[in-house]
Amino acid sequence: MYQEKNKIRKVLSAFAVILVELALMAATTAVFVMAFERVDAKRAEVAAGSRAPATAVVQPDPNQTSQPDEQPLKQSDDWRLVLVNYDHELPDTFETQIVHEYNVDMDSRIVEPYRQMHDAALKDNIKLWLSSGYRNDDRQQRLYEEEVEAYYRTGISYEEAVSKASKSVAPPGTSEHITGLAVDLNGVLENFGGTKESEWLLAHAQDYGFVLRYPEDKQNITQIKYEAWHYRYVGVENAKKMKELNMCLEEYVDYLNKNQTASH
Repeated sequence: MYQEKNKIRKVLSAFAVILVELALMAATTAVFVMAFERVDAKRAEVAAGSRAPATAVVQPDPNQTSQPDEQPLKQSDDWRLVLVNYDHELPDTFETQIVHEYNVDMDSRIVEPYRQMHDAALKDNIKLWLSSGYRNDDRQQRLYEEEVEAYYRTGISYEEAVSKASKSVAPPGTSEHITGLAVDLNGVLENFGGTKESEWLLAHAQDYGFVLRYPEDKQNITQIKYEAWHYRYVGVENAKKMKELNMCLEEYVDYLNKNQTASH
């Protein structure tokens, strides 16, 4: 009799484990359905001319620079200025040239500019190193899933976890790491801003074609929180002009579009 009861207990225990796993799978599916629905809803709002901020988007600050035109920006013909964000997917015509350098994957066209910047920094006793470069959608999805799960484990709701995760890790299809032109530097640390390395980059990165992609005073436009470690290659001429005009990439592409239209 004891053995029979023991077998029953084992069966019930195994059944309980299966139920828990099924529940977790359903919960995970729900999280990503909500995440992709949020991105789709954001794009639908833009297409309809409504720019109401989604829950995961940085809330507008009245003291910040106003946003570019309400409609999605026209992509530049310059590959260095390709725009990838919540409203713009990587164009099908964009061709990456990925190589493995400095322990990360990146577009081959930015290897030499980064090398020059890295070596120039060393001469000034500044050590730069790459934490991340090119990421395909599969890799981006894994990072996004991990971020959602980490927030959910803090005890907040699934919707709140998705919202918070989207502010720090872009959902697949909306991260510019897929261009191969973006790099994360020195460990992706929240306290990187204000370090001597960060100060050096702010002063010199444009000389090598790189710009701080998500500045603190442009969060209302980029819709991404301030990331002191995230730099993007745009070419020396563009980088210096963006620095001079104090523009983020969205503003600069909008600026070029308007000037091109006015000159025709």
